[in-house]
Amino acid sequence: MKIKADWFKLMTFLIMVAFVLVGCQNYSEEGEGTQSTDTPAPAANENFDDKVFNFATNEDIPQLDPHGSAANTAFRATYMLYDRLFTFEGSSTEPQPMLAESYEVSDDGTEYTFNLVKNATFHDGSPVTAEAVQYSFTRAIDVGKSAAGIFNKVIDKDSFEIIDDHTIKITLKQPFAPFISTLGTVYANILNPNLEENHGDDLGESFLAEAEVGSGPYTLESWDRGEKLVMKANPDYWGGAPTMETVNINFVSEASTARLMLEKGEIDLIDNSMISPEVLSQMEGTDGVEIVKATGYQIDYMPMNIESGPLSDVKVRQAIAHSINYDALLESVYLGQAERIVGAVPKGMFGFNPDAKLYEYDLDKAKALLEEAGQAEGLTLEIAISENDEVRSNTALLLQSDLEKVGVTLDIKTYAWPTFLDLVTSGKHDFGLVSWTPDYPDPDYNLWYFAHSSSKGPGFNLAFYENSEVDGLLEEARTNTDETLRENNYKEIQNIMAEEVPYIFVAQPKLQAAARTWVKNYELNPMNVWYVPFHKITKEQ
Repeated sequence: MKIKADWFKLMTFLIMVAFVLVGCQNYSEEGEGTQSTDTPAPAANENFDDKVFNFATNEDIPQLDPHGSAANTAFRATYMLYDRLFTFEGSSTEPQPMLAESYEVSDDGTEYTFNLVKNATFHDGSPVTAEAVQYSFTRAIDVGKSAAGIFNKVIDKDSFEIIDDHTIKITLKQPFAPFISTLGTVYANILNPNLEENHGDDLGESFLAEAEVGSGPYTLESWDRGEKLVMKANPDYWGGAPTMETVNINFVSEASTARLMLEKGEIDLIDNSMISPEVLSQMEGTDGVEIVKATGYQIDYMPMNIESGPLSDVKVRQAIAHSINYDALLESVYLGQAERIVGAVPKGMFGFNPDAKLYEYDLDKAKALLEEAGQAEGLTLEIAISENDEVRSNTALLLQSDLEKVGVTLDIKTYAWPTFLDLVTSGKHDFGLVSWTPDYPDPDYNLWYFAHSSSKGPGFNLAFYENSEVDGLLEEARTNTDETLRENNYKEIQNIMAEEVPYIFVAQPKLQAAARTWVKNYELNPMNVWYVPFHKITKEQ
């Protein structure tokens, strides 16, 4: 009887244990979901910090003076360090009020009266006033470099009337249809008039090369050239506290290194021009990485210095244009993520000319043109590219191979970005290979820089192109509000340039950027990819 009793107690205990275990399992399934308790939850990335944004680019910043530099790499910072009367947000190509909370325009389109926000202050605490607006534009005109190009023959130093501390009237020399859009560009940044204390002999250009006097959402914390530029949130920013407390613009020379840093979470976003379409396609589907895509107004092009040497002959330039296998270029370098472009106005923008002449790949025609130009025996030219850009280096190699077939030897020379920029703006190049994105969506912006004789060199007419008919058409178009006239002028300019070939327009690529999936509120702007809204971006892991 003893054995039976013990056996009965044991069986009862086992049944109770089994019942408890089943109950626990049911509780787990109903209350905790179906995830196995043996599979640990994914660990949070140790590099994640929702208050610090790490951006990677492979091109250093030449200088920070918004009135003196046309280097897009500087815009990443200067758009954040300064404010403007207007700005462009997200993916919109329409200007939005910034420092100008409202404005009025006269019936004849020449007088603009701006009412400024009253709580904006510069980083030193002084107010942003109408005086600061006047000072900024007159300084830009006096400096006479990139910023002056936008406002050339539009305004001058006598165009300003201060109504009161927060109201200013700007009188144009003649109507200028895209005027409001120009006020949203980096060249229209408003500077603190106390810069006068550091004017020296160059209107403060030396001082502003590595400093800032803005009112923007960020202040310049430090800049170790070639390594990192650090911006800190402006705690008193009139437009609201920036979402990112610290922004690090990291200069990473190798695209492969930037890719690895992104995949490890050490970088949040990579400069969209840094990684080739081939590598971006390989990154698709990588855990924690997203490829942000958009259509855009970027154009990749090749300026030819036409002032002297063999390239001063239009037949040589036309021969080179016929020597390029464009289909192979689009397929092998851009992997189909780009299309041919006929001129300086991108497809999708007002004024685009779909009927401008395209140069077909025709080696026989190229050789015949070279013979007519007296270059049948061949010639040697140099193409300058900036370092650490896979698309440009791959494009240069393809061009080298293509031109060799018609007797043109193309030497490829690679330079650091600041050196490259100095080379092409000072006219020391034969060819250059460059990308361009407009800061406002009007053909005046592209064509004035590319084609007006006043923009030669530092104004970014890198072909040193001059044509009096083109100058006249540009001047008429920018002083007229008749959109039909303006469109016709811009299309005619593209036809003229297609015949004279100061530039070879290579491609209009689709926009792509590699980012961590935790990056939120980031959009590629079709016309201005250089504007990264660090102050509105958030991070959510």
